[in-house]
Amino acid sequence: MNIKPPTARQKKRLSKLLGTGEEVVLVTSIGSRYFWIQFLFFLPFAFLLIGLPKLGNIARIRQSYVYALTNRRFLIVRGLFTRKIVTAPLDRITHITVEQSFLQRYLYNTGHLVIITAGFDQKEIIIEHIANPVKFKILIEELTAKLDLDKAREEAKSQTKLRSLSL
Repeated sequence: MNIKPPTARQKKRLSKLLGTGEEVVLVTSIGSRYFWIQFLFFLPFAFLLIGLPKLGNIARIRQSYVYALTNRRFLIVRGLFTRKIVTAPLDRITHITVEQSFLQRYLYNTGHLVIITAGFDQKEIIIEHIANPVKFKILIEELTAKLDLDKAREEAKSQTKLRSLSL
């Protein structure tokens, strides 16, 4: 899959939120094509003061929503002045659904991801207007499979150690 690695600035911003041995794999926000089409559509209405709140809302969403994927968990950081951080460990994700309308699929190249997790109060995490949602879903599934494989290897190692101790 063709993904851009996170920039040094993005890594520095998120380093405060990461645990030891945790690496940022992908950082994204709402889709740029969605942002610019919506921005240019509502720009003429801003002079009539009708589109000004909508224009401000689109710019706020672009700046204040950051979605980060690490090798262990998924992070959503929201807010400009106040901050809300939602995390979901990759091993707790049960399944992911991609929802795309006709316009989202062919015009904006965005979509909504619905991430279902196990063992949390909030069982659904909805990510709106994310760019390339299918690629993002595949990347999460690949990281989850890798995490499961590593966990199985660790369990196999511990089983062989226990067997050698009992002899």
